[in-house]
Amino acid sequence: MSTERLECIDAGSEYCPCYLAQTNECITCSHLQGEDFCDCNWRGVCIYQEFYWCSNKKKDQREVIKGKIIEKKMVHEEIMILKIAVTKTLARQLKHPGAYVFLRDWQSPHFFDVPMSIMDADEQKGEIYIAVQIIGAKTKALLACEDKILVKGPYWNGVLGLKNLKSTKKEKVLLVSRGIALAPSVLALKHLLKNKNKITFVIDPGKLHAVFIKNYIKDLNIETVELNLKEEKGLKHLEKIIKTGNYDLVYSAGSDRFHKRVENQINQLDEKVKFVITNNSKMCCGEGVCGACSCKTKNGTIVKMCKTQLEVREALEGGKVNG
Repeated sequence: MSTERLECIDAGSEYCPCYLAQTNECITCSHLQGEDFCDCNWRGVCIYQEFYWCSNKKKDQREVIKGKIIEKKMVHEEIMILKIAVTKTLARQLKHPGAYVFLRDWQSPHFFDVPMSIMDADEQKGEIYIAVQIIGAKTKALLACEDKILVKGPYWNGVLGLKNLKSTKKEKVLLVSRGIALAPSVLALKHLLKNKNKITFVIDPGKLHAVFIKNYIKDLNIETVELNLKEEKGLKHLEKIIKTGNYDLVYSAGSDRFHKRVENQINQLDEKVKFVITNNSKMCCGEGVCGACSCKTKNGTIVKMCKTQLEVREALEGGKVNG
């Protein structure tokens, strides 16, 4: 029998129950999976009861709003940072580790929606900051945006192991981040500092050789180390940091191959270190409907990674390797 404990990131939120409840595919509720008994691990308001109160229909889903581009800055030939004015409510909802939105050029059709991690958010001004790596058709369309941009959100499942990250207080934490994944690391850093953790931040500029978040972390009380983790020298240095640091939690931000390298370093320790990683699944709809983000865990369970929280090693050991 599987020991996996799957949790929906939207459970108990204003977006629950969702489309999956209507099709008997709810991630959390056994009744809304077509079963005749209650066997969920959810401790909040009963999702099945909420569904019944909503006349067996989903709640209103996330809206697309017109954001105003306040600033568009090229910090590298392939990296653009957008400062976007949104509502204060949306900015507040996005000021959490793992938050992301779908962005689209307002003149493009809906299939140009592209998921983007939130780098930082200011709920007082109603502003969000997003780093975009210009790669293909969708991101090139964002590059062409001048003053208006469509924003759909909030979404929150950009980090796996979120419960461990949010519950870590007054402990020693190691963040290891590479390339464009430096962007979502900013919110993680700020949340961990708010909980009075002592942080070491290992930065790998990646193939772009750009540490574009310097201005966003320069005033943070953290220790930073810059390494190339694709070189043996860098990996040896990281191994030394992990062995001597006595860390309670390690956060990895990068590709899945990058996560595996960090995990291999952790596994050499005797202590059981909490492990948190960025979610690299291919997001398309964000609602668990399209199946683009589906992932098979080591126990063979197919999960919808745009909404599902599961134990980090369950995802990595299932053979899900992106990037």
